[in-house]
Amino acid sequence: MAITWTERQPDGDSDRNWLSVASDNDGSNLIAAVNGRRLWTSDDYGVTWTERRPAGDANISWDAVASDSDGSNLIAVINPGRVWTSADFGATWTERQPAGAIDKSWQAVASDSDGSHLIATISPGRIWTSADFGATWTERRPAGDVDDDWEGVASDSDGSNLIVGAALGRLWTSADFGATWTERRPAGDVNKYWEAVASDNDGSNLIAGANVARLYTSDDFGATWTERQPGGDVNKRWKAVASNFNGGYLIAGAYGADRLYTSDDSGVTWTETQPKGDVDGEWKAASLNYDGSGLIVGEATGRLYTATQSIAFVPPVNKGSVKRLVVVSNNEVWYEDI
Repeated sequence: MAITWTERQPDGDSDRNWLSVASDNDGSNLIAAVNGRRLWTSDDYGVTWTERRPAGDANISWDAVASDSDGSNLIAVINPGRVWTSADFGATWTERQPAGAIDKSWQAVASDSDGSHLIATISPGRIWTSADFGATWTERRPAGDVDDDWEGVASDSDGSNLIVGAALGRLWTSADFGATWTERRPAGDVNKYWEAVASDNDGSNLIAGANVARLYTSDDFGATWTERQPGGDVNKRWKAVASNFNGGYLIAGAYGADRLYTSDDSGVTWTETQPKGDVDGEWKAASLNYDGSGLIVGEATGRLYTATQSIAFVPPVNKGSVKRLVVVSNNEVWYEDI
């Protein structure tokens, strides 16, 4: 089914470097980050936007944002700079210092469903997790006592299952809130530039994209992986991926004059979608709401776009019969057979 996209202009009628976007469960509360400018939030599905200034009245290199399930608890990071959290939908912000009172090159962030468990990465540097809404932090070292270029990160709904990706390195998963880690090798025994990762609600269904390489999906918490080719048998600069609550619906975006792709069967097949019309884009940011019916994407040197669609619930491959989503309310889901 074709998706109808709407261009949004939080920062006015001009192109911006949109690096990161995030959505709450129903898609009404959104946050978007412009590199070298400001943060923006919306509480009406992207129709109107409010400028946010955690670090004061100055343009900032915002690199990544994440949201909890209702959009009240947010996290945003600066590269180089600090970590900031909000507990009131972005109205006010608190500076956090996981790595101490110095600026760091914060690269990626993720949140669990209530905003209590957070993960933030530095490139180059370490990984940090918090279990108290960002008040205190613990350093994590998946690859040992060395700095790494941590580029991608994702969390399941309770923060226990995590996935991180290193530039010119490996993927790593954790099943204990980041205490211990397991190295993963979707592309075999070679390093890849892992920039984009996403997780479903329980962490079983994962998607990872590498720069100038391929997409990979896993349905067993990262133990095994399957290569995917949305744009055909060619390498792409995958920069943005997102998953709905069960990994059945996915979106992936590539940088370097390319298209967006969606899948409603856990990545087995893909459909090209064109927010800009029949024109390639430089896609760096993508997010989905809970079931995948609400989408937001951002382009480098371009615009933000949102879309809504009716969506049938397709369970992950090999995990049950096809059903239709009937209700989503407070993470409760009812289905009927199609």
